Amino acid sequence: ADHTWRAKRSSGDVFMYYRLQNFYQNHRRYVLSRSDAQLLGQDVNNSNCDPFTTYPNGTPVAPCGAIANSLFNDSIQLFYYLNSSTAIEVPLLKSGNSWWSDKNVKFRNPTSYNLSSAFAGKNDSTAMPPYWQKPAYLLDEEDERNNGYINDDFIIWMRVSAFPTFRNLYRRLSHTNQFADGLPAGNYTFHITYNFPVAKFKGKKQVVLSTITWSGGSNLFLGIAYTVSGAVIVLAGFIITASGILTEISGTIHVLEVTCKLKGQILKVFRCLTHIDFSGS
Repeated sequence: ADHTWRAKRSSGDVFMYYRLQNFYQNHRRYVLSRSDAQLLGQDVNNSNCDPFTTYPNGTPVAPCGAIANSLFNDSIQLFYYLNSSTAIEVPLLKSGNSWWSDKNVKFRNPTSYNLSSAFAGKNDSTAMPPYWQKPAYLLDEEDERNNGYINDDFIIWMRVSAFPTFRNLYRRLSHTNQFADGLPAGNYTFHITYNFPVAKFKGKKQVVLSTITWSGGSNLFLGIAYTVSGAVIVLAGFIITASGILTEISGTIHVLEVTCKLKGQILKVFRCLTHIDFSGS
């Protein structure tokens, strides 16, 4: 499907995200359906990956589990119109989008002279997840270093969201040629190949282009969350302060009453109370 629109100039770094709505990645069984040991390139028992552990013939699924099986697999391309009849593809970066700690520590490929032998070697050692269209070692056919468990799209998807509506980084603008300074103003077209179904869970999917400033990118949720949290903390501070002041006043009055009574001067209690000096409280 193609979606065309006219955009203003976007300077600096530009990021492309896919946004999903009503997709509950925080479901307990979904979150636990993975094998971190397997994602480190180890040959292990994948019992935690139910129901996507093995095929009926016993062939292990790699990568296993419900999270991996549901990998977002829409293909998104962005085109810029030089004129009314000529469009060029905007260069986008597929790698370098995930966290360094994930790419270099938490996710490692199996040790082998090549990935195809590691994933589908002798006797078909593993098989791709049921919903995948290509095996792990072919996730990025343009860059062999971005394949297998260390594929950036895969790594980003495996970091599940706590909320049903979320967005994940998909691509970054490559600052080359006409796009050295960002996206110029003009007409653009998204060419999207739909592979990821959302109708079954009554969801929606969107593509988002975003830039960043010195204070970071746009995130309405964080702004609202910080504002509400700050207001609650300030209100709690006022309540605690007022409670402390009232407690101190009550204690002062009680001491004065007892002192006056012990001296047998009950009639002076009211005089004492009406001459309380609060300057030291």
